[in-house]
Amino acid sequence: MATIAVYAFACMLNGEANRYPIMVCEWLCNHWIIGTVAGLGVLLLVYKRVSGKSKKTVPKDVVLMHSFSRTSFAPSASPFALKLETYLRMAKIPYEVDGSSTFSKKSKIPWITLNDEDVTDSYFSIEHVKKHFEVDLDRKLTAEQKATARIIEKTMEENTFWATMVQDRMFECFDECMAIYEVSYVFKLVIKYYFLRVINKYRWGHGIGRHSSEEIRHIGAKDLRAISVLLGDKPFFMGEEPTRIDATMFAFLALLIFGMPTAAPSYKLLHSELKNLVDFVYRMKEKFWPDWDDVLLKPKEKKIN
Repeated sequence: MATIAVYAFACMLNGEANRYPIMVCEWLCNHWIIGTVAGLGVLLLVYKRVSGKSKKTVPKDVVLMHSFSRTSFAPSASPFALKLETYLRMAKIPYEVDGSSTFSKKSKIPWITLNDEDVTDSYFSIEHVKKHFEVDLDRKLTAEQKATARIIEKTMEENTFWATMVQDRMFECFDECMAIYEVSYVFKLVIKYYFLRVINKYRWGHGIGRHSSEEIRHIGAKDLRAISVLLGDKPFFMGEEPTRIDATMFAFLALLIFGMPTAAPSYKLLHSELKNLVDFVYRMKEKFWPDWDDVLLKPKEKKIN
């Protein structure tokens, strides 16, 4: 599936998407056989997604969320997009999704347009709609609880994400994940022999890529166990009512559950030891995504776009 390929290996690389045409050309020079078959297609696809302009319009005061297209296993393969959409649902903010995989001016996805104003990044998008619609899911939290939620969120997004989702998708269970995402054989070759090199550079810069696979798995497991302890037997992370942090934790954990093969280390850990986190995901899914199955990509809708 082209959309999954663009997500996993462009979105994760944040601000580098606008350099892809140059980098793909460099790769073509070194791998001309595979490159002549697939490289030009990837080049055109990425260029279209980076330089394109969304054509979808919505009424006033309706959020237009720019994201990737739906998948067959989750509303989005991107935890950041799933986080943002879940938050919009939790806050009861009217929105529509543009699933054309159009990147923002910062070369990032997701982003939103509200009343002709573009806001990039899931964090800033949430801050913007929170102010515009005057809704605050954290209004009942103490200053200490808000600080705790902030630390949990950043741990998940900046550390656990790399040690679990990226590690499992790209390195522990690459072939199995490509099958789940229905990536074609050609795209799989491009991903394996080009994009993984780019991801490794980012992992090295982050720091986690300097460790062995065993050490990275250990880091991810320690994070998930700590997150499980913080949730405890509460229905939601901050207590009896869902708050903003729950949107983030649901999105990342949901993709570790629904978007991973059963052989993935994080999947096995969640289902064998950390069942409170699995229960939390299903609780959130039932409460805020009653139409989960309805929005998933159906077999007859699957196409290269």
